[in-house]
Amino acid sequence: MKISKVAVAALLAVGGCSSASSSTPQAEAPSAPASAAAAAVRVGAAGSACELPVSFELAEDWEPKAVDVEALGELAELARVGVFTVRCEVDAKPAGNIGFLRVHIAGGLSGAPRDHLKMFVKASARGKEVSGVTYSDVQIGGGQAAEVTWESYSKELDHPSKYSAFALNTKDGAMVVQLSPFGADEHPGMLPAFQLAERTLTINS
Repeated sequence: MKISKVAVAALLAVGGCSSASSSTPQAEAPSAPASAAAAAVRVGAAGSACELPVSFELAEDWEPKAVDVEALGELAELARVGVFTVRCEVDAKPAGNIGFLRVHIAGGLSGAPRDHLKMFVKASARGKEVSGVTYSDVQIGGGQAAEVTWESYSKELDHPSKYSAFALNTKDGAMVVQLSPFGADEHPGMLPAFQLAERTLTINS
């Protein structure tokens, strides 16, 4: 597989995340189960790394960071997918994978979540060949949502990719959470983190 340095830079340009904190079990209580040593890390609530209209649980060692599009300057377009703009990205690198879980918001956009995904997939193609697009309507966070999985191929880079995403309406507008691995071979190892976010998502009041 031929991947240029430019391609790597483009994918990771929006990246760079802060370390997630974890607590250490006390020495005087060695018999405590590991699950009691630290609470699950969530992102989205007020005071978390990214403040969003929803919150969800993060996979172990995935590191979240809010994205300030205006501060990206010439790289700002990398944080936009059509009418959707990245508000938060969660880096998989500390967990051993290359890629991100990204939260995109389209302010003021409403309608059917499946339609949001159709817009998103079309806008994300950016000249690549898209195939294997599979949509389904689901319930997420107690409300109507939709999810999609698709593949894309860049002839220029000879690079296949595979993505998953889900969409729902929020008080801030339409939201798409996308699993964006660097290459199709990374998708299986990162999919559980995407499914965890989907399963644990709650709407913030």
